[in-house]
Amino acid sequence: MKTRAFIISLFMIVLAPVAFAADELRALQSLKDARTLDVSAKAFDAASVKGKPVVVAFFASWCPPCTDEFDEMAKVQTAIGDRPVAFIGVNVFEAWGGAKDPARMARFIARTRPDFALIEGSPEISAAFGTIDRIPTVAVFGADGRETWRFVHERGAVKTHATADEILKALQ
Repeated sequence: MKTRAFIISLFMIVLAPVAFAADELRALQSLKDARTLDVSAKAFDAASVKGKPVVVAFFASWCPPCTDEFDEMAKVQTAIGDRPVAFIGVNVFEAWGGAKDPARMARFIARTRPDFALIEGSPEISAAFGTIDRIPTVAVFGADGRETWRFVHERGAVKTHATADEILKALQ
């Protein structure tokens, strides 16, 4: 019985973190075939994120806190200057509550002016990131591809979006 408990403990200490790390790496790898949105100012190239810290923001154009979050991401980009960090916006739930609205998306882009690639989300991408079911959601990954921090806007929460300070701290 002690041997069995030892083996289970060994798995939890040694192998479970390896399995978790593989899931984290799978999240970024899920983006490799993503389609860049037509409204994106920058094309998405999965190879360009390799070996860099990455900030991934899940958003929709109808989401008011997503506007605030994109403003915070712009502050982060200004603060880090030339430091090699990749920023990606993943559009999810765009058709929630009705059909997609290109005019609404155009207003969102004009309002937020994201200086990073915007890609179309998919159920596969959502699953790879641990099933995204709330927006805004921001995940920060280190240069090794491991997630270092995550913000999820919880239903009814007072805090609605990640701040530039939180994202910068996660990038350290």
